[in-house]
Amino acid sequence: MTVNMKRFVIAGLAAFVFVFLYEFLVHGFLLQGIYEQTANLWRPETEMNMGLMLLSQFLFALAVAFFYPIVGPDTGCKKAIPFGVGLGLVLATLQIGAYVYMPIPLTLSLSWALAMFLEAIGCAWIVSMVYKDKK
Repeated sequence: MTVNMKRFVIAGLAAFVFVFLYEFLVHGFLLQGIYEQTANLWRPETEMNMGLMLLSQFLFALAVAFFYPIVGPDTGCKKAIPFGVGLGLVLATLQIGAYVYMPIPLTLSLSWALAMFLEAIGCAWIVSMVYKDKK
């Protein structure tokens, strides 16, 4: 497999922008109420490390951009949804598992799982648009 570096960089950056905005919406607005109800579980804002959060989002975006073309050529972005669903299922399981070892409400764990599932699909679709083969 040869890597098209230009497509990889563009796909990774496009996916990162999506992930950043999506997580800002999900965690900054949609789940804000449940985070406030469980404030005793989270670091104070002054101790949160935004740099590490951005790094994790960037690495996730790069990972999707790296693995997507491995599934083979894709005309018409037909592999985006199956790839995203598979990735989303894997990542959602980890979010559900967090309930087992973290003292969080089950609704939060399930919300994280759904959010991660949808994020993976969205990210895969964006990456597929960059890698899309022309007929």
